[in-house]
Amino acid sequence: MEVDAEPLLAGKRMARSASSLKWAKTLWTSQRIQMTGTDIGAGLRAFTLAEALRIAKNRRSLATGSSGIDSLLGGGYPEGEMVEVFGESNTGKTQLAMQATVMAARGGWTSVYIDTESKFRPERVAKMAEANGLDGKTVLERVFCVEARNVREQMNAISKIEENSRVSAARLLVIDSLTKNFSLEFPGKQATGKRQAMLTVHLSGIARDAFLNNRAVLLTNRVASVPEEGMTRVVSLGGFTVRRFLRNSIRLERSGRSVLARLDEEGRAGKVVTCSITEEGFR
Repeated sequence: MEVDAEPLLAGKRMARSASSLKWAKTLWTSQRIQMTGTDIGAGLRAFTLAEALRIAKNRRSLATGSSGIDSLLGGGYPEGEMVEVFGESNTGKTQLAMQATVMAARGGWTSVYIDTESKFRPERVAKMAEANGLDGKTVLERVFCVEARNVREQMNAISKIEENSRVSAARLLVIDSLTKNFSLEFPGKQATGKRQAMLTVHLSGIARDAFLNNRAVLLTNRVASVPEEGMTRVVSLGGFTVRRFLRNSIRLERSGRSVLARLDEEGRAGKVVTCSITEEGFR
């Protein structure tokens, strides 16, 4: 398949965001992760349960850069699986997402950042990198930004990552945010079935890609308020359709100048830690 360079490079977006950083550009890599399993034709690979178990046991976690979030996740973002972070506006979702690319670069990883909200800021990533004792230019050279303006571009980005040898070696995938495009293109209750079906297809593709390529996946998500027993409860968009694909889900909410991070367990609040957003990043 021919790769459309414009959405992969997101050149216009990067140029607008990094006018003061002439070196904030994307560099491609040809390194490809070695995939295991048996090739059974038509691009399909088969695994025995023993092979799948061995792969799972050998996986590591990527530290988030926040000791509190790490404690909720049991060490960080796990390779081969998906973690969701959801919350209202201004709770730090994008800050945590950009910080993930810095932590990945610190470990020698490259990242793909699918930006559906037009909030990716390379200058902010560079500042976070420098606060962690890293060179901002070196970190940005390991981050590939994809601007997905609609559902089609967002879904196609996953297959393009795997098919394009220049980006297939990325060990971290960030989607910020998961459901924005789906909510805009399939609004209202009458479109719920179509929206959830499309989300299922998208998440199935992400889960497959994460497992086969040993990629850690961070999804940010928006919220909705739903009535429940005379009260209103805040939930992440997508509901069970999204939740069944996740390793963990964390809700962020403001509490004065701090951010409370809660482990969301089947819709119930679990362990809570107090975090903060500083010039250095999400702490």
